[in-house]
Amino acid sequence: MHSDVAISVKNLTKTYRIFSHPGDRIKQVLSLGRIRFHKEFTALQDVSFEIKKGETVGIIGRNGSGKSTLLQLICGILKPTSGSVEVHGRISALLELGAGFNPEFTGRENVYFQGAVMGISKEEMSRRFDDIAAFADIGEFIDQPVRTYSSGMFVRLAFSVAIHLEPQILVVDEALAVGDAQFQAKCFQRIKSIQNNGGSILLVSHVLEQVGHFCDRVLVLDDGNLLADGNTAETLTRYTKNALGTDKSFEDRPPSDDPFSSHSSYNAKETRWGDRAATITDICVSQDGVTNPEVFCSGLEMELRLKVKFHATVNKPVYGLTIKADSGAELFSINSLQSSAEGFVSAQKAGDSIEACFRLSPFLDAGEYSMSVGVAGETNSGIVPHDRRYNSIVLRIAHPLTSSGNIAMRPSFHILDQHPMA
Repeated sequence: MHSDVAISVKNLTKTYRIFSHPGDRIKQVLSLGRIRFHKEFTALQDVSFEIKKGETVGIIGRNGSGKSTLLQLICGILKPTSGSVEVHGRISALLELGAGFNPEFTGRENVYFQGAVMGISKEEMSRRFDDIAAFADIGEFIDQPVRTYSSGMFVRLAFSVAIHLEPQILVVDEALAVGDAQFQAKCFQRIKSIQNNGGSILLVSHVLEQVGHFCDRVLVLDDGNLLADGNTAETLTRYTKNALGTDKSFEDRPPSDDPFSSHSSYNAKETRWGDRAATITDICVSQDGVTNPEVFCSGLEMELRLKVKFHATVNKPVYGLTIKADSGAELFSINSLQSSAEGFVSAQKAGDSIEACFRLSPFLDAGEYSMSVGVAGETNSGIVPHDRRYNSIVLRIAHPLTSSGNIAMRPSFHILDQHPMA
């Protein structure tokens, strides 16, 4: 294996034997293979790919496409029917709810058990235990049997253990969808830290926004076959179109003449995807009468305008924006469904253009933030992304200054009452 490869999967196939009745297993053994009492189900078929050190790779696909089976093979929980998996580096996994923990053990006992499985001494786990417990933040339940935990408490402890084992490769299978928003933000901050330290991450998620934000590459599985392996934006766009059966009559790529790309706040490393039933053709951000300034003042109202072109009929458009810290933690999010103007959002047909506007006051510390914007459609089956532009805007915040260069705190001094000596 090359020194820069963390995971190598070659011609991986996994076939299960499905027996109709429990007794058929015994009959199969007694027949010495001459009579077949089972059906075969191939969960993975001849899958090959490599993941380099430092890469974050998303795995997406419909339920039953083979995603969880693939992760269990990579983690060594299952053995392949044929093909091979090579892993270079310490791997820590957060798989489906319940995997790896003994429900009769307390949380504390499971922490030490997981350390022992990974070859970490009890003394070393004792040194890490306080940090694990603090991150999980489940209080006295740490000394209760895991079978008494809620799904959220379980995920808190399981993720905390996984990341404090200092993995070089972290595998996460849908489990974070169970945690609350605040805990998810804390988890993704830690995932960002693993990325920054050169770790590799495999992320299975049905939340395509998570995949779009964190992943460098995306693998698409369908019926056990690897359908696609490519960069995040292109792969998510094609997956969205294929999964939704989207009309292919509108343009297949983002427009090349994107005025926003020349603005000072544009981030050339943005991730952009969607089915392109509508596209964001320009983004203008202004504050105090200045359009697209280099720096924005904290607390002073700003305006963000989206110019949107429709290439197909969208009956219920949804417009949104998100602000994130440099760590990736979400600080603020709003969409047109949450605003008082929701009733004024009308259906659009192919050829229509509109301009949507958000106003907000960024009460943020001085520093650099990222803004993401998007247009989607609300349908009976959920929100359909049309044009997601993740981390497309660099939001540089500074405190307002006086003419002398000091922070403008607008001080004043008053004597409210005084009592002279008689």
